[in-house]
Amino acid sequence: MFMKRNAQITAVLLALLVLLICPLRAVAVSSPAGDPAELEAFLDGVIYCQMDRNNILGATLAVVQNGEVLLSKGYGYADLQQRIPVDPQRTLFRPGSTSKLLTWTAVMQLAEQEKLDLYTDINTYLDFEIPARLYQSNNQTLPAPITMVNLMTHTPGFEDAGEGLFVLSEEQMLTLEEDLKKRLPQRVFPPGEVMAYSNYGTALAGYIVEQVSGVPFPEYIEKNIFEPLEMNHSTFRQPLPERLDSDMAQAYKFFNGQYYQGSFEYIAKMPAGSMSSTADDMAKFMIAHLQNGRYGDTRILQESSAREMHRQYFTHHPVLDGMTLGFIEQTINGKRIIGHGGNTFSFATGLYLLLEDNLGLFVSYNGGTGIEREALMQAFMDRYYPRDRVDEPVPPAGSLERAAAYAGEYHPNRSNFSTMEKLFTMFSAVQVSANEEGYLVVRAFGETIQLAEVEPGVYRNRHTEGTRLVDTLVFVTSDSGMELMCPPGPAMTLSKAPWYGSSALLGSLLGISLILMLTAIAIWTVASLSRVFRGVKIQPGKIPLAARLVAV
Repeated sequence: MFMKRNAQITAVLLALLVLLICPLRAVAVSSPAGDPAELEAFLDGVIYCQMDRNNILGATLAVVQNGEVLLSKGYGYADLQQRIPVDPQRTLFRPGSTSKLLTWTAVMQLAEQEKLDLYTDINTYLDFEIPARLYQSNNQTLPAPITMVNLMTHTPGFEDAGEGLFVLSEEQMLTLEEDLKKRLPQRVFPPGEVMAYSNYGTALAGYIVEQVSGVPFPEYIEKNIFEPLEMNHSTFRQPLPERLDSDMAQAYKFFNGQYYQGSFEYIAKMPAGSMSSTADDMAKFMIAHLQNGRYGDTRILQESSAREMHRQYFTHHPVLDGMTLGFIEQTINGKRIIGHGGNTFSFATGLYLLLEDNLGLFVSYNGGTGIEREALMQAFMDRYYPRDRVDEPVPPAGSLERAAAYAGEYHPNRSNFSTMEKLFTMFSAVQVSANEEGYLVVRAFGETIQLAEVEPGVYRNRHTEGTRLVDTLVFVTSDSGMELMCPPGPAMTLSKAPWYGSSALLGSLLGISLILMLTAIAIWTVASLSRVFRGVKIQPGKIPLAARLVAV
């Protein structure tokens, strides 16, 4: 009893210490499974610190290893007004794009049953056609057809579009079929060449699951994943089934000194992010994948299928993390991790699997930005899997000339290319230059980092301690000649913009257009007022051309 009480006191003191020194610089210990009380106290400290600093009201978490749940816990409130605490067994969170992992698992189930082929043109399985030609392509040679492997590695070459991704009522919802046919994006890259994250691609895969199985997507997941894994508090259905509705966590955003409660988010591309689930249910899903498809006496995948799903299938460079068949690779402290993050407007989620250590961590917040999940995982890794000290890289001789060749403006390839949404690219441009010392200087989203060349085309952050916006950057040329900048995930690349596509030029042109438009409006307004005061009736045909163009 005395030893147990001492352990409890130690755990409480550790949690308080972690809370006081946030952000955390963790002291390494042997294993997460070595002392469950220590694991709980450590994670308590990190999460309570995040909730306090970032005004987050609730979170849910599960850690599993070797087929067992080490920790399953809720933090804060699922409902602030009713003071309902988060329960890891009952409280549902919306994991957003982490839902994709179940879609890809469903695809692998059908592949191992030979009901679909991962390398076949996806048009084979669709009741509408994905166009063969690329958008604005001068090349008369048609690109290769898109395959399921392309969808699973985020290399189908689709442009991105935000329109209609979220809606606020059931009445606004399209069916999956309607949404896919109405909002078919342009193909902008040859398949298998450029990683550009695609919600449309995942939704398309879910629709193929429907077409091949003959069962609506939510029902397929229920029968083939939820039921075998006893995930009884999970669903892809929108709105929630009545039996689960009262267990849904409310989401909150803190603004101007108070919390605002969000409404339920309807996600049109259902297979890409509409799941609602609990920490306990997600623990079962992690165990099944860590055991290569097995959960207890049942299987959701054959071992060979699971191993195939977990291996790397695409990367732009050997030093970079890449994509498995659906999981995003990540290296933290030298350890390979596969997983997936997910953000909605209201929830932020992360799922991480360390295959070699048979360990998984799931966390979801009913608030926050997504930065919290990455900070939590980094703190976890620093404590239980610390990395060896790394010397600061120094630019070798000739670095300045080589770095200068990469200077310019880069735009995310996860962008829109055919509608007015493409204007948002101007606000996400990344500027690259070289300084006199030979460091590559990257400016993005208000941050500036310096990287040193470690091999041709490969640059590492000179700051080896603390949290880093980017650790490694790689510059490559695609098969079609695109100059790509590749950060380490998640399924993102950037292309070097030509001079005529830079944000400075486009911004200037936009500014000039706005000035001309405002000038035309002012002239038209003055002319109209003048005629009104003179009592002259304005004839539509006499409105100045510029003003008529503005009106149109």
